[in-house]
Amino acid sequence: MKKPTLITCLTLLLAISLIGVAAPATALRCAGKIIDAGTTKEEVRKFCGEPTCIRRPGTVFVQKAGIYVPMAADTEWVYNFGPGQFVQLIRFYQGEVVYLQTAGYGWTGERDCADVPKE
Repeated sequence: MKKPTLITCLTLLLAISLIGVAAPATALRCAGKIIDAGTTKEEVRKFCGEPTCIRRPGTVFVQKAGIYVPMAADTEWVYNFGPGQFVQLIRFYQGEVVYLQTAGYGWTGERDCADVPKE
């Protein structure tokens, strides 16, 4: 059997270390607090401030007991943090975050949230 080379071992070690450092794609940081699934509306408002707008998103898939079930989301909050940062979409079901998504760069001035893609 062939022995692993030093380069192979270093490559594997680097890959494993990067997995632990990567931030989850389904989280948002506001005022040092991680906003992710299960965070309440009150907590989101406390740490992220008032949303730019609130809209009704329709159906969202919620993970229950390891499977995804379609549910009607209560609301979707849109956060515009300005042109240098991404717009954040946060969907709530029964008052808790169930879905987060980035939606392109933010803007300055007046703009309707209907222009922000829903997905």
